Amino acid sequence: MFTLEYANTPVYGNAEGTNIQLIVKWAEFNEEMPFAATSYDSMPHGVDLYNRAKLGEFGVVGAYVAPPVSANAANNQPATTGSQDL
Repeated sequence: MFTLEYANTPVYGNAEGTNIQLIVKWAEFNEEMPFAATSYDSMPHGVDLYNRAKLGEFGVVGAYVAPPVSANAANNQPATTGSQDL
């Protein structure tokens, strides 16, 4: 298990609220890093961070914001036309 120095900026990572994105600083590493915490993580420190974040220990968990969808998303998809000889 890693040794947490601090965690901050919690934000829900999905609309269901089963994922909380944090910035964490572990004693074992030299810099901060993003971390996705869930209640079903296979590692105990992930579950611990999720539960602590839900309780507000790292601040109020921000609302989930869906990524923007391009107005031309349908037009940006690959398409095949004509002969497709390989």
